[in-house]
Amino acid sequence: MQQLTLFSESAPVIPVTYYPDFLGTEAANSLYQHCLQLEWQQNQIRIAGKTMPVPRLECIYGDYGCDYLYSKCVFLKPLTWTEQLSNLQDRITALTGYKFRIVIGNQYRTGTDSIGWHADNEPSMGSNPAIASVSLGSCRKFQIKPIGGRPTDFWLEHGSLLVMHPGCQSTHLHQVPKTNKVVSTRINLTFRPHTARSR
Repeated sequence: MQQLTLFSESAPVIPVTYYPDFLGTEAANSLYQHCLQLEWQQNQIRIAGKTMPVPRLECIYGDYGCDYLYSKCVFLKPLTWTEQLSNLQDRITALTGYKFRIVIGNQYRTGTDSIGWHADNEPSMGSNPAIASVSLGSCRKFQIKPIGGRPTDFWLEHGSLLVMHPGCQSTHLHQVPKTNKVVSTRINLTFRPHTARSR
């Protein structure tokens, strides 16, 4: 399996590993079709005193009790793992050694759907979490930069896996910017740890 580690001018190594061919085409296509049937929702977020729709659709699956709050206002309660998502979780853990308890899905319907610069540092994930991100569907630009530094750009391909290693959320920010290009649907599955007690 091909593996790429990102380099930048401002840091020797960005704490990210990219597997462009993590899933074969047939497996990626099948998973994409499954994910289109997940229970997507349009959440609301409060920014600068204004409430507005999150610029993408979201869903969450995972272990019981692993609720997730981000930006202090968007609350996600996990649904039970589907067989396909659970199997994908096991495969990522076997490859990386990292264990995950939830997966948050983001559906970018068009080029205007996006997520701005941020770090995934919510307390519910614990200290220095590893996050594994599977991309399906349309290829979109992903940017990552050291805090206060310059971004590195690359493209997240259908069936690829991006692993942000422990420490990445403390030192780097990342985003999927808007684009004026005509693009079709992209689904992103981000597997994350959680500090809730196991049942």
